[in-house]
Amino acid sequence: MKNKPNQNQITWGITIFFVAVGTLLAYYIIFHGRTFLSTLNNMLDSISGVIMGVVLAYILIPMLNGIERTILIPIYKRRGIDVSFSKDADWKKRKQMRGIAVLITIAIFILLVYTLLIIIIPQLVSSIREIINNLPDYIKKVDDYSNSLLDNNPDLQELIDSQLDSYYATLSVFITRNIKPYLPEWQTVLKVASKSVMSGVSAIINIIVGVIVAIYVLNSKERFTTRGKKIAYSLFKENVANELISAFRFTHRTFESFIGGKIVDSIIIGIICYIGCKILKIDYPVLISVIVGVTNVIPFFGPYIGGGAGALLLILIDPIQALIFLIFVIVLQQFDGNILGPYILGGSTGLSSFWVIFSIMFFGGLWGIVGWLIGVPIFAVFYAFVARITNHYLRKKSLSTDTSDYYDLAYIENGEYKPLSDQANTKYNAGRKKVSGLKKLFDRKKTTKK
Repeated sequence: MKNKPNQNQITWGITIFFVAVGTLLAYYIIFHGRTFLSTLNNMLDSISGVIMGVVLAYILIPMLNGIERTILIPIYKRRGIDVSFSKDADWKKRKQMRGIAVLITIAIFILLVYTLLIIIIPQLVSSIREIINNLPDYIKKVDDYSNSLLDNNPDLQELIDSQLDSYYATLSVFITRNIKPYLPEWQTVLKVASKSVMSGVSAIINIIVGVIVAIYVLNSKERFTTRGKKIAYSLFKENVANELISAFRFTHRTFESFIGGKIVDSIIIGIICYIGCKILKIDYPVLISVIVGVTNVIPFFGPYIGGGAGALLLILIDPIQALIFLIFVIVLQQFDGNILGPYILGGSTGLSSFWVIFSIMFFGGLWGIVGWLIGVPIFAVFYAFVARITNHYLRKKSLSTDTSDYYDLAYIENGEYKPLSDQANTKYNAGRKKVSGLKKLFDRKKTTKK
């Protein structure tokens, strides 16, 4: 009779297998990183329609839940039909209700997109066309203003002319060496044009696939979470599975509250900006409000990007308007940062300003604009995970998890907290520092004067 491996041997075998796979994967990423990233990008491009649909469904889930909770479930309850998730519920009617909710959600989404295309886009196109038509006049205004300024400041004009000559020479060399050799011939132009057409067709296909996937995900969202729970409880111990599911719930709530709140906040800011621009009689209010509203989605840096872009546009038209707009945007962003934003977002991330800036810069460097948008909630989840592990091990050692208990802490000895403010606690470099040489020098000067 053959000996069967015991549980410990199986565990060690699985561990060795995953360590070996992880080592090989790490080696491949380190020494063949470009090939790995290229392969990963190709894989993501092949399922971009599915990714688009999942993201769209995730954004629309709060709307779907709201329609079911506030409209459809009360209607079914009045008719005496149980559409809950209990075993005694009428599952046929529940599927019917979900189908109606998905239909209403998609209809509202299409209506919003249609409104955007029909109302806002034509005004944007009209504004951009007007700017292009008037661009020579705007440039002439700026040129006349700069000439009048430089005529009265010959030294400044000489400095600017020398700098411009240097920049023009550098630009000429750059174009000659790096651009001219790669200028496409007509065959290459045809290839680029055909690729552009194919990219457009691919984008349309991805949009259609995305909408179909979004409908399927919205219709079966509980099925995905249910399968996930089954897998978690089948693979892990009960307490580990509970912690894993809890972590996914926390991640979902963080993303949902931050992204949903930021979108609502940006829409409100865009509308207020439009009203303010109309009152202040600032040119191109729709275009500027869309710029401010869209860039406001980017945390921290978004308001400055939108305000700067709008001001640069208005400088070409009227510098006084640009100054008025900048003052208005500063006031608007103060209102958003101190009143509207905290009211809508609350403490959805729990990150300080430093970590918000760090996460935007880090994930923005990795993923570009997408990193700017989702970097903050991703880092918030990581930050909460580290805090949770830290508190877990502190509790294991019977130590305090309250951060305020560590502000004045010098060290812990035999479980007793020794405060830094107590001069008697001198261990671990917690005592009074030696007087620096610079301080001694100043003290000697004071003594000499006396």
